[in-house]
Order: sequence, then C-alpha cells, then structure tokens
Amino acid sequence: MANAAAMVRNNSHNHLVNQENKSTRDLQQHLQEIFEESDHQNSVIIKLYKMLFPDWDKIQRIEGFPVVGKALNEYIFNLFIEFDREHHPKCVNGGAWLNQGFSSNERLDPWAISLENCKVIYS
Repeated sequence: MANAAAMVRNNSHNHLVNQENKSTRDLQQHLQEIFEESDHQNSVIIKLYKMLFPDWDKIQRIEGFPVVGKALNEYIFNLFIEFDREHHPKCVNGGAWLNQGFSSNERLDPWAISLENCKVIYS
C-alpha cells in the first residue's frame, strides 16, 4: 500500500510539473485558469482533483483528502468565494470548497500539497 501511495504522489508531482506549475506563481495562474474556464462549482472541484490525480478517469473513489498548506488553502478558498459571488450568488460563498475541497494543515509549507492521507481505489 505504501508503494501505491508513493506512486500516486510521484505521478501527481510529475503531472503538476508537466502543467508547468514549477513555482507558486505558476500554480496560482493555473488555479485561476481553472476557475475562469468553469461555470459550476462541481466542475472546479473535479478539475482541482484532476490536477493532483492525472489518472482521475481510472479512479473509483478516494478515501481521505489531499492536504494543503495554509496559504494554498486560503488562496483556493478566496477564488471559490469570488467564483460563487458571480456564478452562485444564492449559495454560501466558498461552501463547495469547505464541503468537498482539500484539508488544510498549518504544519505543511504554506504552498505544499500532500497526498499521504489519500487512499486511491481504482476501478
């Protein structure tokens, strides 16, 4: 099981690098593009998960959640708040991120992403 988790971490890291997310600024730009190209909260959530799990279409379910650093969590949450104000004004702004988004951990580097708590079940 540890090998499978390591493989997921490595694949996700490589996937992020392939998307040219080599710096915090690149990651911010990529996240902004996800929101700009989407018209619904669910679409954004799926794209965020696909960013971390490039083999998304082969996954049956994920037990646990990705964990991100405080700065990254706040950045995505603020993007969701702005998105919801425009696209979903009658719902709780940022509510989809709170309910379905990643976990946050202040002990991680501010812009870090950890998949250690994720158990991927493939179809």
